[in-house]
Amino acid sequence: MRATLAIAALLFSAAVQADRTALDGSTKYPGVKALIGSIEGASVDAAGRLYAVDQQRFVDLQTGAVLFDTKAVGLPDTTFLAASRALSNGHFLVGDAGYHKVYEVVRGHHGKPRVRFQSDEWLQPNDMTISANGKRVYFSGMRWSEYKGDAWYSLERGPLRRISKETTTPGVTLERINGIELSGDGRRLFATSARNEIIGGSQKPQSAQVYALDLDTAGRPARGAKWRMMIDLYAAVGKEAALKSGLDPDGMRLDSKGIMYSALYGHASVLAWDTNGRRGKKVELINLPTIQSPTNLEMGGKDGRTLVVVGICKKKNAEEEDKACVDMIRVPNPGRAITDLRKRSTRH
Repeated sequence: MRATLAIAALLFSAAVQADRTALDGSTKYPGVKALIGSIEGASVDAAGRLYAVDQQRFVDLQTGAVLFDTKAVGLPDTTFLAASRALSNGHFLVGDAGYHKVYEVVRGHHGKPRVRFQSDEWLQPNDMTISANGKRVYFSGMRWSEYKGDAWYSLERGPLRRISKETTTPGVTLERINGIELSGDGRRLFATSARNEIIGGSQKPQSAQVYALDLDTAGRPARGAKWRMMIDLYAAVGKEAALKSGLDPDGMRLDSKGIMYSALYGHASVLAWDTNGRRGKKVELINLPTIQSPTNLEMGGKDGRTLVVVGICKKKNAEEEDKACVDMIRVPNPGRAITDLRKRSTRH
């Protein structure tokens, strides 16, 4: 039995690697040109259309149509959109890291959107993930210069609740939290943790991991549960290379079979790794052709198997202004988010 499972795992890994080629996605997703270097928050709807935000706009990557412009509705210049997720009713949640809010954006409605979540105790929010039934939302946030982070959740439109950062390793807690994702069965929450150190008078990332937290059937942290490390990202890509590039983990998304795709900011790549089991296993490191610093990613397209990565373009010289780029990779399985959205859409 073990031999059979091992062979199956090897065949699956080979299939994953054989199906991957990162390509410049600017032709298929020309809407990226409507966004600036602060591009973030990739999301997908049930039709497989991809979206992203920059500081003040939420944009359709296929067409460049602006679904939400904070300046147009009179929000302050210090508003900082950082995340987006699609809902099964066709609306979107868009996170404002500058004012600690999440808006519900309705396509075609150009007035000021309704505030769905708000808390001055939030650090941001920076990213978010939604459960399969659409009723549980989990948020991450951070303060980069202080390597502080937090994670929150809301169940059934209930109040926001903070999640403890305590890990299974004594004396160790989650630090700067950025990416966040939920398992397909809703029983594990994943979050990144990174640490900065002052090197040569400036702060630089020096370590990064992804942790998992067990949840109960209602979506709350399970009784007595603590975060446990799933994968050491620096070890997975090679610590020397990670330190040289300044690897900083950003957004991450699961496919429908438990393979996680992690955006490695500064490292010009995406790490694919298997979350099935108590510890994660590296599958593949995918180099990006146009992006130097990937910030976020999501799977979409008609079959849900096009992994779309957004981030800051590679520069021809140091003086060149930060610009937004998009790369795409064909993957073996559809994303968890689009799979869940399509299941919910058929029930309406």
